[in-house]
Amino acid sequence: AAGTGGRAADGGAEVGPAAPAKWVMGYYAGYQASLYPVDQIPWASLTHVAVAFTLPRNDGTLDESLDIDATNGPALARSLVQAAHANGRFAIASIGGAGLHDQFAAAASTDMRATFVSNLAALLAKYGYDGLDLDWEPVESADQVPLQALVQALRAATPAGTLLTMPVGYENVNIPDDLSIYAAMAPDLDRINIMTYGMAGAFEGWKSWHSSALYQTDSATPTSIDSSVKLYLQAGVPAAKLGIGAGFYGLCYTPPVTAPDQALGAATLVGDDGTLSYGNLAAVYDLSTGLRDTAAHSPYLSFATATGPKGCGYVSYEDAQSLGDKGAYIRTNNLGGVIIWTINEGYLPSAPTGQRSPLLTALGAAVLP
Repeated sequence: AAGTGGRAADGGAEVGPAAPAKWVMGYYAGYQASLYPVDQIPWASLTHVAVAFTLPRNDGTLDESLDIDATNGPALARSLVQAAHANGRFAIASIGGAGLHDQFAAAASTDMRATFVSNLAALLAKYGYDGLDLDWEPVESADQVPLQALVQALRAATPAGTLLTMPVGYENVNIPDDLSIYAAMAPDLDRINIMTYGMAGAFEGWKSWHSSALYQTDSATPTSIDSSVKLYLQAGVPAAKLGIGAGFYGLCYTPPVTAPDQALGAATLVGDDGTLSYGNLAAVYDLSTGLRDTAAHSPYLSFATATGPKGCGYVSYEDAQSLGDKGAYIRTNNLGGVIIWTINEGYLPSAPTGQRSPLLTALGAAVLP
């Protein structure tokens, strides 16, 4: 028995506990499997694991290799589902991902939608997944009608209790999007999670900024969790279905930038997701020397000269305190929870037993009762 209220591996419905009031959903990336042994995941700090990614093809079929191969990808998926269920947690198949927009759009088209929905329903039954995470990005204007039709078709074609979630983009307050499509889809979705990480760069008109600021300061630092949340709420997305995001990786700006909210000069962004995982940061830098932006509720490292393998002058990252602040924000604003990209990147293999997933442990403690 899965013991999660999701479904059995043979596709049969199961009776179990309802979905928790607050979510901590961690993405486990197949291409990062070597970073994080499944038996090291502290399940008490998670409510859901999102197994990333099953890839849509133009003809509505699915690539289940998880960016590994046709044998080891499915084996990893089964091990994650089994481990989640053994610990009373939910396992969700994340579909798509960045760079798969065209395939998602083709699979969800009028001609292919029925095939796509049938294959997604079969995927749930095949692995015993408890739901689907639809990572269609970016959602362009022409995508809104087929996306909503896809969500409605999946809700109709999957058993009661199947979880349907969707990650969505953060907002730039200078050029906010029309977010009404997400309010329209909210009745058919269990969670709409804002990907509030990697929210900075060396962009024209910007100053240096944080990867995941809780609050933004001015038009040259136009991204934050709070400003994005407010725009989604104003569009009509219910707070209880809205989640925020935390990235277990950092951003590296080159000199002359040495801190947040500085003019860029000739600085560029030379490290982020993957290369600047928290595991890599902890191995290269003394994080006890970190400074804190009290307005943005974010830690950072500052160097007078280019430092580390990437030659960083300023590094934005997450720590236990910033994640604790995010947890408090979720609770204060009655939001649904948080997603993590990725839990693999937060693992410290050389740390003492029980201290190898410090970010996940801190976030779980802050969000979950």
